Amino acid sequence: MTRGNQYQDEDSGVLLYHNPETRETEILIDEHRRNQSAVQTLVMRLLGEHARSSTRFVSRSVLQNCRQAQVRQAASNEPGLSLKDLADVSQRQAEVLGYFQTARQIGSSDIHVTTSPGLTRIEMRVHGDLVTVAELGEQDGESLAATIILSMCDVTEVQFFPMRKQDGRVAVTFLKKVGLFGARYSHTPTADGLHFVMRTINDDSDRVPSLAQLGFLPAQVVLVQRILRLPEGMVILSGPTGSGKSTTLRSFSRIWLERTGFLKRLLTVEDPPEGRIAGAIQTPIICDKADEAEVRRAWERAISSALRLDPDAIMPGELRDLISILAGIFAAQTGHLVMSTLHTN
Repeated sequence: MTRGNQYQDEDSGVLLYHNPETRETEILIDEHRRNQSAVQTLVMRLLGEHARSSTRFVSRSVLQNCRQAQVRQAASNEPGLSLKDLADVSQRQAEVLGYFQTARQIGSSDIHVTTSPGLTRIEMRVHGDLVTVAELGEQDGESLAATIILSMCDVTEVQFFPMRKQDGRVAVTFLKKVGLFGARYSHTPTADGLHFVMRTINDDSDRVPSLAQLGFLPAQVVLVQRILRLPEGMVILSGPTGSGKSTTLRSFSRIWLERTGFLKRLLTVEDPPEGRIAGAIQTPIICDKADEAEVRRAWERAISSALRLDPDAIMPGELRDLISILAGIFAAQTGHLVMSTLHTN
């Protein structure tokens, strides 16, 4: 065993860790084994070889998680899969479309696929709860993920990397086959394999639910209609994931457009558009989705740019952080109606 491998040994109680957040090198030490002579000897050797590194006592579980993360990071530097590496692409595409159709039939907005040793579990979120709809072999799950990234997305990378996070947007040619407006894909490696989620958006621009269908009481409907008559200000819908914020926001938008006789301009900023809004100008966020800082800057730029496009109302799909909230407040203060959502628990 080489010295480098020795530091990665799960039984050593010590890990030379390159922290991706601080970009500094740390020596992580199992807090329950800090007094063992073998551990102390290894720490002293590491300090001699990496004089600028810091030491940190952590629990065994944290040590294991950091070790696994470092192994995944090393694996992520390996070449990814390309389309020519896949077999039975057409069959896998048909399976994915089948899951999209099942999701539509049972009213699910999110499809979760999780691989683990010997098993792939496919779940769909229905009324806030995850329901298992199928179980496959471990390799089947990774094959489905690779097929989506490499052959079914129009905005993604040209290679599939299971050991690092990737995102994609399913191409319109596939969406039309199953009556969807949009579908976005996102995966992350896990300790046991791969986890990916597909958010599906139905193409129901002609069937936007009314407030009554969404469960609003008559008095609440009157209040909403009164609010949407205001020429400026902020209307914020808050709630947890899957609570219906985006659907309700689309209903608000339709009410506003119909009230104005479609003589006013509604411009949306979304990542991505969560459903077609007839009569609105819908604009997506375009940036490197793997770079969170770039995503924040893109939101700020998009909202600021929207103000120069002469809208009467602006609908940022989400107020993500302080910058986007301040941009929304500024838009409202400059005489625009701003409608948006805020994620809360």
